[in-house]
Amino acid sequence: MSKKLITSQAILSYPHLDEPQAPINGQGKAKYSASLVFLQGTDLAPFNEAIVEAAVEKFGQGAIAKLKSGALKSPIRTDAEAKGYPEGSVFINIRSEQQPGLVFLWPDPKTNKAAICPQDKITEEFYAGALIRGSITAFAYDTNGNKGVSFGMNNLQKLGNGPRLDGRKAAEDEFEADASMTPADLSDIE
Repeated sequence: MSKKLITSQAILSYPHLDEPQAPINGQGKAKYSASLVFLQGTDLAPFNEAIVEAAVEKFGQGAIAKLKSGALKSPIRTDAEAKGYPEGSVFINIRSEQQPGLVFLWPDPKTNKAAICPQDKITEEFYAGALIRGSITAFAYDTNGNKGVSFGMNNLQKLGNGPRLDGRKAAEDEFEADASMTPADLSDIE
């Protein structure tokens, strides 16, 4: 049985959460995806435990040595600096064929559960640089000669706003508002 875990705080990168993206090679199903960047000092023990559990379940006890030697691919990427992420950080890529549930830290006043992000706010709220945590599931794979462990994406929770990784400014920070205008005034513009 695959091991599910809730991550510690991460920086969201390359989010494709509002609609699934087709694979680059055109083969396979479209998927929702993201990268989660963990800063130096993050406790990776829960990730490593989930990876080992998934690998042993599929490949047997020999999987532990194969993970250490690199014969089985690990989902924890250590080339974060080459991707422009902070020094000493690591990252994982997560995917799902189903759209993940996306929630905020604060409760919904009606349900007292984590408030759900509206579909039309996903790209605004879950942007590259947002601080999040994820519900992910480790699973082992053996596809076309590629063997290893990866993480599936279940749900994400936004914990806060971080600096944008893509260098874009939020629209409200880029333009000045005209206090004399109202939405009704826009219908008069030709």
